[in-house]
Amino acid sequence: MKNISIILLLSFIFLYSCEEIMQPIADPEIPVTDRVVLLEELTGASCPNCPKGTAAVEAILQKFPGKVAAIGIHGEFLAKPIPGKSKYDFRNKKAADLENWFQPWLGKPAASVNRVDLNNPDQKYATVSTGQWQANVEKELNKPHQLSILMDLKFDATSRVLDIDFTAIPLVDLDGNYNFTIYLTESKIMDAQTNGNVIIDEFEHNHVLREILTKFDGDVLGTDLKKNVLIKKKYSYTLPSTPEGLWKPENMDVVIAIHHSSTTDRSVVQAAYEHVIK
Repeated sequence: MKNISIILLLSFIFLYSCEEIMQPIADPEIPVTDRVVLLEELTGASCPNCPKGTAAVEAILQKFPGKVAAIGIHGEFLAKPIPGKSKYDFRNKKAADLENWFQPWLGKPAASVNRVDLNNPDQKYATVSTGQWQANVEKELNKPHQLSILMDLKFDATSRVLDIDFTAIPLVDLDGNYNFTIYLTESKIMDAQTNGNVIIDEFEHNHVLREILTKFDGDVLGTDLKKNVLIKKKYSYTLPSTPEGLWKPENMDVVIAIHHSSTTDRSVVQAAYEHVIK
């Protein structure tokens, strides 16, 4: 009887000691910084897993308001309109070129945060691990703020001409070659989306890449940028008028990214975005 009591006591101690202690998960600490990071998501209307990516992007934007510029890239893979369901085709040549520029990647949805090299031979810039996207954003937000972008937009509702003026202000000396890319995105587009084995007829597509005003991999900004030496650029673009009801300026953003331009480094130094109509 004594031995049985000892065994029961030891069993109780063992079970108690092995009980999992739940640690509270703290919310991420939002850095006090002027950095804005670029999140480029590879997605598509015919991609059955992409609604999961959409939810992850929206959660990040809510967690870090004003700190993340999002782009939804509908390139070639799983991006065709859904036969008999889709009203729109979000694909375009520069989106396809940009998507392929991120190769290799494992599938969709995948996202690149500031085009940081992931040191992974299977997914060099864009990871399919949606749970990692927020951590990658946090990591980039905690890096030093080295360059500011000031943007001034003017839109004429009659002519539909959009004038984009921006100024890049290096806050430190930045060695190397730098390009800039200007994107136009559109949100609040209701159209079909594959979701697993079903099709959602009225899915809200946001941050859809509609056009790139520069080359898809960027136009030249400069070499060996000097602290406080301003670089100014001006672009104009006429928004198409379509019977489909797309290209609504009230739902569109201009996104600018300044990034390294070399065979070994494509990382983004700073991004910025503004609504076409504030």
